[in-house]
Amino acid sequence: MKSRKQELAQLGEAALEQLRGPLLSEVRRKFATWRDPRARLLRQRKRAKRTAAGSAVSTGVFGAGAFVSASTPTFWGMWGELGWLFQDVATVGLGGVAVASGVGAVSAGLKYRRLMKTPLPEPLPEPAALPQQGSAAREPMQRLRDAEQSLHRALAQLTSEGAGSAAADARGTAASAAAELRRVGERLVAVEAAIPHAPAAQKSALRADVQRLREELGEGLDGYGALVAAAGRAVAASGASEQKYLMQDATDRLAGLAAGLREMFGAGGPGSDPEHRSDPA
Repeated sequence: MKSRKQELAQLGEAALEQLRGPLLSEVRRKFATWRDPRARLLRQRKRAKRTAAGSAVSTGVFGAGAFVSASTPTFWGMWGELGWLFQDVATVGLGGVAVASGVGAVSAGLKYRRLMKTPLPEPLPEPAALPQQGSAAREPMQRLRDAEQSLHRALAQLTSEGAGSAAADARGTAASAAAELRRVGERLVAVEAAIPHAPAAQKSALRADVQRLREELGEGLDGYGALVAAAGRAVAASGASEQKYLMQDATDRLAGLAAGLREMFGAGGPGSDPEHRSDPA
């Protein structure tokens, strides 16, 4: 008979197993958001604005203190020579701090102005949840998620170099292709989930569907990877015309791939095409 401690340990392990997926997804999302160039620029703007405001307030406070110190000789005169010495020290000290704060405020204000003129990069794609371990769709979906992050960084670099139109076209096409690939992945997971409940005579046909969908995912990811590679070559290219050609060629190829996936699976799933429908037992 299990002890109370063993039962609690098993319950804790079960709870951790249930929470691991959501917790890891949330940590991954937070980390990706923190690394996002858009979020980083927004943080820099906020920090520069806060610094400028704080320095301006300090300038006003210490400047007012220096003015009061210099304009109240009667008060300092009550203390004799020592009072005059304290007045000079207080006036010069407070005035110096006010000047330093003013310089800091101007510097922070200029930095804030420069940051406000810097265009905000496109936000990072939201990290998508992956299929469960053991699914044939997990590895390609992991590849797709990683490729999206790499493509985002490359396109952001191209945008900063003046190739914004080519980058925008590639970004839209990539988003469409990624959506289509995830639709294929969802179909694959659905077919996998049906296998344990299918009659024995139909399981082989379902496994064949899984294999075919997995191959479709592999081909789609190769096309997506070609766009990522083209974006990397475009970043390395020295001429804007070469950048545009590389990106346009890869974008057109990926657009054709996305259109093909929509045509193949747009009618309602892998079983809707007569050529791909599993034969009933």
